[in-house]
Amino acid sequence: MGSRFPDGLRDAWGHENKFELGDWFFYPIKDERFFNKTWDDVIRANELKQEELPHGFVTLATNGSGDELGFLKDDRETIYAWWHEINDLEVAAHSFEAFVEVTQAESDVLETFCERVEKNGLVFGLSAEQDEGWAYAPSHVEDTDVLLFFSSRELALACRVKEWADYHVIELPVELFLERWLPNMSDDELLCGLDWSSELVGLEYDPETILEYFE
Repeated sequence: MGSRFPDGLRDAWGHENKFELGDWFFYPIKDERFFNKTWDDVIRANELKQEELPHGFVTLATNGSGDELGFLKDDRETIYAWWHEINDLEVAAHSFEAFVEVTQAESDVLETFCERVEKNGLVFGLSAEQDEGWAYAPSHVEDTDVLLFFSSRELALACRVKEWADYHVIELPVELFLERWLPNMSDDELLCGLDWSSELVGLEYDPETILEYFE
């Protein structure tokens, strides 16, 4: 392929040849001893997809929906996601190590949030009005808004700061959250902010990712 793989990825392959991170399934290095498990290796994947991938892009992983994760030959450190439907490259992380850290953090926050709301049966939010509306913030990664959801009343109360100081804490049954809110948000291309800090900083999730966790 005319390019070295990122150092962090080569170290990861050394621990486990075929692995996944978040939604991404990483192609293995071909190993004749385990051909049945490594036949769809990273070299083969790039050869087969060469015509459809962006020029200079080397794929390392797929999400199973046609999108690919990889790097550019002239910048082997930065990790990019290639979204096939819009044929667009987006920076996923500035290094493979950073990608691992972000993915692990996303998984930890999502798991904790889902376990808590499943246990107490409620999702919490903030609203300027007592019985309607929902607090949101602009997304840091996409041209859309992020609705904030909390797994406890205490976490929601902690975000009543600055312009949100007079907001009310509101409750949403988890069944309604899963059956109506998340599907509608997905249709409207909105994102979810889960258990953001009192500085209104946190990770953003696609509603479909949360729905998949509960399936």
